[in-house]
Amino acid sequence: MLNRAEPLSPGAAAAPGGLLGAALIVRNEAAHLAACLESIRAVVDDIVVVDTGSTDESVAIAADHGARVFSFPWIDDFAAARNASLDCCTTDWILYIDADERLAPVRRPEVERLLAGAPEVAFRLLLRPVVGATPYREYRLWRNDPRIRFRNAIHEKVVFAIESVSALDGRPIGVCDLLLEHVGYEGDQTRKHLRNLPLLRRQVRAEPDNLFLWHHLARVLTGLGQRRAATQVLRHALEVARRGGYRDQCGVLCFSELISMGLTEGENVAALLAEGRRVYPGNYVLLWQEARYLAATGKAAEGLARFDDLLAVDRASLPDAGPAYDERLFTDAAHEGRALCLFRLGRFAEAAAAYAEAERYAPDLYELTVKKQLALSLSQRAQATSAGPAREEDRGAAAAAPVMS
Repeated sequence: MLNRAEPLSPGAAAAPGGLLGAALIVRNEAAHLAACLESIRAVVDDIVVVDTGSTDESVAIAADHGARVFSFPWIDDFAAARNASLDCCTTDWILYIDADERLAPVRRPEVERLLAGAPEVAFRLLLRPVVGATPYREYRLWRNDPRIRFRNAIHEKVVFAIESVSALDGRPIGVCDLLLEHVGYEGDQTRKHLRNLPLLRRQVRAEPDNLFLWHHLARVLTGLGQRRAATQVLRHALEVARRGGYRDQCGVLCFSELISMGLTEGENVAALLAEGRRVYPGNYVLLWQEARYLAATGKAAEGLARFDDLLAVDRASLPDAGPAYDERLFTDAAHEGRALCLFRLGRFAEAAAAYAEAERYAPDLYELTVKKQLALSLSQRAQATSAGPAREEDRGAAAAAPVMS
């Protein structure tokens, strides 16, 4: 079995050197690859693409964009493939990027100012993992050093190697504002789910306490229609989290996933929410879920306070703390949830104003306009009749307002 990548394109074996190179592994990524390579070609000196068995136009696309293309056999091990790509790099610095990611526009002089003469061993840049999510920081840019290599067959990690080299060499790990946009979670994920399922099952046997792996396994099972199996996986993961004293912050993913399933099924998730909020008090997904649950169970005043907390979040502070959040939690969805609570409290004018705020962030959601108009109508009716409480039928309309899904 080969343990090195073999050249596929003319000149692939050449060693161009330079300041910054990009390393990718691909397999049937023709739909995404061109846009990825276009986003980096003006700021890197070299592009290394390691193909692991494409049957589409990926290899030709890579060669057409000036990449040095290599072949490496897929052996059900992401770390092995990624390390093969790193072995082919000859530049001083390496940008690790996937075919379904794009580097946000940046000028080459900015990159040179960042890297030329930098004392750092690596930089944590910004990654937006899903369209519409807040970014968080990841290790994606590091010195070309043979000691910095990935490990693990899936959810491969390089952070341990970077931290080790940092400690040994006395070099800091920096942060920078380069931004990668990930688009690969759009559309049908069946092919990826089927590829990842056996790898995840193997990896959780090797790392039975890794909550991120258990959560991903549950998401894959859900995506493949195996909802009952996914629920069992998540319940097991919560037991792992409890045994570990909730030290692993990825436990919040398991809580929020199981709560989301319960909310969808109309189950009583009060106990799960209380436990999750107690052990992960700073997580905004759980705060959002608690706000929704309170609004849905007749506790509008408490729900309103939670939605207000979401709207008070400083989103500029999120990337360094992580994780990524759906931006709507802090914009239109939070305003809509707040409006619903105000509506149910009979505070119709304030509800109309809150729906207007939600509408400002999501002008294409016509239902927000309808809800705003209803709240305005009830407010005007209440003002026209008296300055006292809303009439009985108005309170009935408030109680019948739909709960936001």
